[in-house]
Amino acid sequence: MRVTIKDIAKKVGVTPATVSMVINNSPKISQKTKELVMQAIKEMNYHPNYIGRSLVKGKTNNIAVVASFFASLFALESVRGIENNLRKTAYNLILYSTRGVEENERDVLRRVFYERRADGFIIISLKPDDELVAEFEKEGLPVVFIEEIVKGAPTVKFNNIKGAFLATEHLIKKKRKKIAIIKGSKVLNAEERFKGYKDALEYYGIPFDEKKVIDVVDYTFEEGETLLKNLMKKSGGVDAIFCSAGDITAIGVMDAAKKAGIKIPQDLSIIGYDDVYLSNLTNPGLTTVRQPIAQMGMQAFDLLTDMIEGKAPMESKIISFEPELIIRDSV
Repeated sequence: MRVTIKDIAKKVGVTPATVSMVINNSPKISQKTKELVMQAIKEMNYHPNYIGRSLVKGKTNNIAVVASFFASLFALESVRGIENNLRKTAYNLILYSTRGVEENERDVLRRVFYERRADGFIIISLKPDDELVAEFEKEGLPVVFIEEIVKGAPTVKFNNIKGAFLATEHLIKKKRKKIAIIKGSKVLNAEERFKGYKDALEYYGIPFDEKKVIDVVDYTFEEGETLLKNLMKKSGGVDAIFCSAGDITAIGVMDAAKKAGIKIPQDLSIIGYDDVYLSNLTNPGLTTVRQPIAQMGMQAFDLLTDMIEGKAPMESKIISFEPELIIRDSV
């Protein structure tokens, strides 16, 4: 039989209203009463009816996180950071994937929004259209973006232009002149990294060559494996690759190079992006750009909960994290 607030109140000798205030952490209740009520809740294995509470209070205690794929390293690490701070609170986490389909993005966001499944959104590397953002603002629904800049909402992002510049500059200083880039597409961080790459080439007087640019879609090891042969054929040969699409893809490129008898770094230098734990386990170790993804997730969660709880307004602002070049033996 399900335990109710009335059962807790009867055991402790207080009113159901007092139990409700304890559950909602009301400052009006004494510490002694809170401890008695919480002890009874634990002993009687009471769990609040959150559906009913959300109907009464207009609050779900849910945080919705939306991304194209949660199999990607960036999304996984972002969620790890979010979960790190969430476990200290009463909020629940719900993940929504658009499965990499643009049409799904709007449908998913609208469904969660109109059905009021969450009190706020954290949106990873996706940019809703202006109409939907305007609806969020009108209804006062808090939203935090990771890596995409949207007017009227806060963004937590990485200084991708600087990170890509540092990586490309390092290759140039190692006397590499035919530098290719493997990059993502259609999202802001991919374009920013591409800009940093081109800025470094221009700064050091190396002509940009469109034939040395390869796009990826899924950011996987398998893509990296298949790209190297195509890149060499398309470009006429390269002596370095900056894999701004991430370390996992870069490790796939390294694997393909070894199978083709290409020596790293003697014949081909490779730099990745992210600094995943595997990048230090490859042979040779992968030089890469470290970005603190989990910390970005933690920051996004704190921003969102402050807005939900009325401690901060929803407004345009950018919180930026700086890159660090991690030098290993692949260059």
